[in-house]
Parts: sequence; structure tokens; C-alpha cells
Amino acid sequence: MIKDQADEHETIVVHMDFAENHTLLAQNEIMQAHWTNQQATLFTVHIKTAKEKHHSLIIISDYLAYDVEFVHTAQSIISDYVKSIYPTVKQLNYVSDGALQHFKNNKSILNLTYHQVDFGIPVSWSFSATAHGKGAVDGIGAAVKYRTTRMVLSGTTSDAILTPEDLYKFTQSDSSMNVFYMNQKRIKNHCEKYQLLNRWNRDKPEGWINQVRSQHQFDPVGIKK
Repeated sequence: MIKDQADEHETIVVHMDFAENHTLLAQNEIMQAHWTNQQATLFTVHIKTAKEKHHSLIIISDYLAYDVEFVHTAQSIISDYVKSIYPTVKQLNYVSDGALQHFKNNKSILNLTYHQVDFGIPVSWSFSATAHGKGAVDGIGAAVKYRTTRMVLSGTTSDAILTPEDLYKFTQSDSSMNVFYMNQKRIKNHCEKYQLLNRWNRDKPEGWINQVRSQHQFDPVGIKK
């Protein structure tokens, strides 16, 4: 198993996934509110550094698209977090399902070959079957949703969580997990900083992989390689 080989000085395993968007509720809301409630994106991350040592992260956002732009921005947060705690780690190994829209596609894999240049650490990516089984990342998302809903429905109007930023502040104060907020502006600025659109247009089709969907393990050896 990949996670059993995790070592804080060698390779740290990072399991990541999107949780289903969380609908922001208010207690005793009027009927019309059912059709206008805001949602928040929850991106859950479980980091394994040793057999019995791990970290739970959640990234909360008002950016509702599940796309490569979101994932690349999230990977910058993950990389910075890991390097700040484990500065001697040599490599990351991402683990995710094979969702085509945001994970297993040519844009994501091209970004993977730039990962060391972008974030200062080498990386590989292992894909499991899409929507196959449950893991620690599912528990992270479920815990946040449960605590939030319980607090809102058992509290007063002053306890309402009406925006993704409200959800971030509540989760940060109510949970021992590491919580980050990544708004639309941050994602836009990130994509401009790394010129992702130019990268994808410039390196296509040279950096594209034939039948990328049928591959399950990617270990970059250089940019576009």
C-alpha cells in the first residue's frame, strides 16, 4: 500500500478529494431561502507522514467550479504546509480518484511536470478508481458538515453561517484540523502568477499524454516528461 510507505524524510502521501458542496443553511429560514442558499466548496486533504502519524486539512472556498485551476491552487497550499512542517521531505505522492474534470486530465498531468518548479518539491500522482470506496478524506468533509449543521440548527439567529467565509471562521474555531480559505480572487491571482492558461496552450499537444485516462500512475522526470 502506498500509504504504508509514507516517511516524513522521504515521501509524504497526500490523499485529496472534493467533498460534495455544502449548502449554507439558516435556522427558521423562510421558504424562499431554499432556492437562494449559498454553497461552499470543501476540498479535503489527508496527509500521511508515518504509519501512525497524519494531518487533516480542509480548504473552504466560494469558488464552486471543480476544475484544474482550483486543484493547482490547492496544491500550492498543500506543498507550503508540508514543507513548513517537514522541510527535509524529498517528495510528495498525491493520491486521488480518477475524476476527469479536475484530476485525471492532460492539464493536471502537465502541471504535475512543473510541480517542482512551481512549488519546490518533486511529486508523483497515483489514481484509484473514481467513486470507489470511502477514505479518510470523506470523513473530514462529513465531520465539518455535521458540526456546522448541528450548530446552525441548534443555535440562534446569531449563529447563522451564511457565507463560505463564515463557514471557514466557524470550522477554524470548532475543529482541530487545519483549515484554509481560498476565495475566487486568490485562485484567479494564482492562475495569473503561474500563467496556467498560457502553459496549457503553449505546451499542447507536445505535453499531452495519449490515452491519459487509462493510466493510473504518473512520475514526472522533467517538464513535459
